[in-house]
Order: sequence, then structure tokens, then C-alpha cells
Amino acid sequence: MLLEIYRETLKACAPDALIRPVLRDDFPRTVVAIGKCAGALIDGFGDIDDALVVIPAGYPRPKRNVHVIEGGHPEMTADSFEAGRALLDFVAAHDEITFLISGGGSACVEWPLDPFTQRDLIDANTRLIRSGASIADINCVRKHLSAIKGGRLAARLRRSVTFVYSDVSDDALADVASGPTLPDPTTREEASRIAARYGVTLSIGDETVKRINDYEVHLIAANSTLTATAATIATEMGWSTIAWHGQIEGDVAEAATTLVRAVARLRSREILIAGGEPTTVQRGDGKGGRCTELAVRFALANENRRIQALFGSSDGVDGNSESAGAIVDGSRPPDRVFAMRELDGSNSAAVVGSIGSALPLCPSGNNLRDLYLLACT
Repeated sequence: MLLEIYRETLKACAPDALIRPVLRDDFPRTVVAIGKCAGALIDGFGDIDDALVVIPAGYPRPKRNVHVIEGGHPEMTADSFEAGRALLDFVAAHDEITFLISGGGSACVEWPLDPFTQRDLIDANTRLIRSGASIADINCVRKHLSAIKGGRLAARLRRSVTFVYSDVSDDALADVASGPTLPDPTTREEASRIAARYGVTLSIGDETVKRINDYEVHLIAANSTLTATAATIATEMGWSTIAWHGQIEGDVAEAATTLVRAVARLRSREILIAGGEPTTVQRGDGKGGRCTELAVRFALANENRRIQALFGSSDGVDGNSESAGAIVDGSRPPDRVFAMRELDGSNSAAVVGSIGSALPLCPSGNNLRDLYLLACT
């Protein structure tokens, strides 16, 4: 039942379907698509004069015949910098471009801002994403090291139009793919403080771009789109739905505790629908992701055996867990000693089989953060 709601929600939130209603004839027909959803977004765009698609390796490629370059994710790789150089060359050859921006673009396309090197950016990115830092903090530092991020890409053009398929907090569109085409509010001093907090020793250089002459931005979808769609589908299936206000962020252990408190109030045939993206700290070399770790921590704290819960990534890939997340069966309490030992090694995936089941790995073409479905049977 929860798996059906999850799958139907992803299908209804497909990027190619959601972009079509917001297109206009006056948008530039030279198109750049960046991120995990780049393939689906450009498939839904309509007529194109010229295009470049930059997508993380392993994610769905476009069906139409356009130039595609694959970069790294979540770690920056040599391919990320090849993609960045190609992107800068493509932008230099045009004076107006429509950008289709989705999450995953920060790692898959990059070029260092002078005097930084590719190795500087790789090392900083690796340290940040393994630290448990929020995506806002990670992107703040990235923007001040990049020749692409922080509005610098659009600043090279006479006119830009940007569509955002958002995987970040509400009203933070300049954080999607580290905001290559949007004015950026972060400062050099702010980036320096964050970098020092997480052990990044680079001396932060230039400010990001505060003003872009002729630009406009349109939001295609966000995590609220995902949760609202799930609520509609659950209602049609006969469930009484309770919506979570805002997004679940912050430390994954605190997120689990918060959800346990919330489900204590659920009655029979009620389902709590929430979304967001809690942060995790990489403590070892095990297999896991945000959703699997949240599932395990929820199971450890939950004593209501009538609760079944699904924790699923909207992009269908949960970290390195080799799954899309997990379904927790409330009737199967975890072995606490075993679970805590595996969590200490970032190996939450090893625990999932004993408390429920893993969601099948399914790169979906979506990327709207995570979806959490918690039902009282």
C-alpha cells in the first residue's frame, strides 16, 4: 500500500510532465539542462534550436537527440570538470539561454574560480558532503570557489530564463545546483566562517553575483509538490491524510524522534505525509543513505507496533545503500545492539532487512527531496 502511493507519486511528479504547463513561446530556444532531472526536463521542453545536457552518470538520459555530457555525483570527478569546461564554452557561444536546473548539478558540472584548482574543489566538496553540513552551508562554500555557481553562469549572458525543479528548502532556489543562474545573497565572510567550521582551509576569494541584468526564474516543482501529490493519491485510496507543515531537516536522529512523537497521535486508517532531507554524518565505510538511516532510527525509537512507515528518496537512489530507501514493518522491532553498531559504521542498509524491506533501486528522473509515509493500520 505505501509502496503503491510512493510509486504513483513519483509518476505524477515526472519533470517532463510538470514543465510543459509553464512554458511560453518567447523563451529562448537555446537550452541548457543540468542535474539529475536534466534528461526528463529537456524531453518536456518542446522545440529547441540548440542544447547541452549535463547529467550525473547513471541517471536517466534524454530520449531526444541532443548533446549529453555526464559528470560525477556525489563526488566531483574529472568528468565534472570536462562538463564544466564544455558548459562554459557553450554559454560563450550564445547570448540568451533557457536553463533547466535540478539537484545534482553541483557535483556533476564544475570549473574552478581562479586561483583555485580542480583538486581544491574536489577536496572541499568531499569534506563538506561527509561532514553532516546542511545543503545550504555546503552550497554557500561551493559558490565562492566556482566559476559557474553563485550566478556566475548567467552573468555571462545578455538574457537568461531559469526553470527550477527544486531539491532544497522552500524559498531557497539559489541553492539548487548551487544557483548558477540566479543572484546570490551569500557573502565571502559567511562562506569563510562555514568553510572553517568544517575544516576547509581554502582562503575564500570573490563574492558571488548579486545582480543579473535580464533574467527570470520559474519554479516547476518542490518537495511540497511531492507531498501534496502523495496526499491526493492516499486520499483517493481511502486514507485519512495528515500533512506535515514545512520540511523535515536537521540531524537525522532528531528527525526520527520528531516523527515518532507525531505518529503517536495517529488513529486507524490515518497516514502522516511528510518530506524533507535530514543530514547524516559519514562515520564509516558502510552502505546507507538518509532514508535508510532515518528508517532504522525511527524503528529504534518507535514503540507503536501498528505503524508502518516508508522513507523513500524521490530520485530513487538513497546514498550508497543500493536501494531507494526502506519500508519499516512496525511488528518487527530491531535488535538495538546490532542496529547501533551498524549505525556507528554508517551501515544502516545492513539493518533494514531485519525491520522491514528495502525499496527497490529505481533512478526515477525525479529529484524533489525525500517522501515519508507513516500509516496507522
